[in-house]
Amino acid sequence: MLPSSLLVVWKRKGEIQPRYAKLSSENLEVANRLIEAYKGHVGEKKKILSALVADLENQGYEYRFVRALALLLDRKGVFTCNSKIDPSDLRKRIFQAAEKFGLPATPEKRQQILEFVASQTALTTQNIEEQIYADLDSELILTKFDPPSALELLQQYNLSLAQTLLFDCIELGFKASGNWQRLFYSIKKLGLIYEVSRDNDFWVKIDGPASLFKLTKRYGINIAKLLPTITANQQWTVNAKILWKYTNEICDFKMESAKHSLLLRKPNFQQVTYDSAAEESFASQFKAVKSGWILKREPEPVLAGNQVIVPDFSLERAGLKVYLEIVGFWTEEYLLRKAAKLKQVEVEMILVVNEALVCEKLVALEKRPQLHFIYYRDKISLAPILRYLQTAFEEVKAKEIKLLENLPVKFTEPIVSYAEFADRIGVSVESVQAVLTTNPPNGYVPMHNSLVGKEKLQQIHSALNEALKQSGKLTLSQATRIIEAEGINDAAFALTYLGYKITWHGINSELAEILKPNIRLQDQEP
Repeated sequence: MLPSSLLVVWKRKGEIQPRYAKLSSENLEVANRLIEAYKGHVGEKKKILSALVADLENQGYEYRFVRALALLLDRKGVFTCNSKIDPSDLRKRIFQAAEKFGLPATPEKRQQILEFVASQTALTTQNIEEQIYADLDSELILTKFDPPSALELLQQYNLSLAQTLLFDCIELGFKASGNWQRLFYSIKKLGLIYEVSRDNDFWVKIDGPASLFKLTKRYGINIAKLLPTITANQQWTVNAKILWKYTNEICDFKMESAKHSLLLRKPNFQQVTYDSAAEESFASQFKAVKSGWILKREPEPVLAGNQVIVPDFSLERAGLKVYLEIVGFWTEEYLLRKAAKLKQVEVEMILVVNEALVCEKLVALEKRPQLHFIYYRDKISLAPILRYLQTAFEEVKAKEIKLLENLPVKFTEPIVSYAEFADRIGVSVESVQAVLTTNPPNGYVPMHNSLVGKEKLQQIHSALNEALKQSGKLTLSQATRIIEAEGINDAAFALTYLGYKITWHGINSELAEILKPNIRLQDQEP
């Protein structure tokens, strides 16, 4: 964030935007010159750096831009007071001496006061002259500097501009692609007032300081502090209403990842850790079984009345989404609050509950059809969770199979991928595979991952025969390359269907040979 005096904006037809610094070669050069100046002046006073900044301003660069970059670099450095004695204590001694000897109206009187203080502190008068104001900002010494890159500095400048503009927002709304656990943790930690809504997207609205009883600068700063957590996502949108105090207008301010993501520096958050050993153990076990379900940590929030729950996990497969919450070791007060929220949840949710924490209000929630309770004592068992998921998936799969069986589809492609066809019509791969392998369309042969036209197989048969005629023999590796070049990745199935046999000479596929089929392709049963 920056002081309001360094904020640069443009305002037009009720819209307001910061004047972001373009990532141009000129701006990168200015940033790099400042970074090199700081790197080269470690051990020197801050006033020397200020002089270098002023010199850049005198060369025609926009002063607010240069000063803002310098301020951000100041925060990357460590400035210390290089004095053997506390300067404030030294000034106090001088004032006390002046009270005793009189005001230093002449050089002689001034020297008398300095000599008296020197005798008390074991300093020389020259030391006193040098250290009396050593704690002033301009006299501090740059002792350490952690240099960013020029690009990082410009991106931090742009983010700081946007944060500064939010100081005077009436309200802020945002949507994001993830990071919800950290977002709501930050919202609560910063003491922000929020409400949530959902149409196609999940939106969070935060009341700004100007919408409360009085404009509160601290509250506005806290809203600005939330912005980096929002923009840390891959996709995000921020809409805000700004009370522009210079004209008393309410202006619209909008940011979105598609336009602004490259301009802004993303915070270097630590990797998300699990809240408990039970969560981490469950995630590790679930990923290991390869059930076909996609496990997502900290998915989008779930509405619970006018509040939200951020479940621990979501489990997704073929358009079906089930949320999972692990109720581990928590206080009774927490459980009662959790139960009150869960009472208002309308989505499918599995609650994995430690038996030691069962309370009356939690058990009462078992009557809600959306909530499915699975209890554990020492370790979470995957078996009941997988059984529930499989049952849920089979119900969806049965509906999809019925839909596919009544769907008039005619294929023209030589190869039809089950996965691509499933994605095209919005059903699961398993449903497509079950229907097309049971009753394949006329002229097609079902393979493991796709349907293959018989004409395509005839082309492969001709190519294999041609290769055999030319060389007299054909290795398994050579045959595989011919088949895969035709777009079929299941060479073994194709060879078997075409009637070829494989003669092995050891376990090396380069030595294995294929033999011509004993029957013609057209004589085979479809």
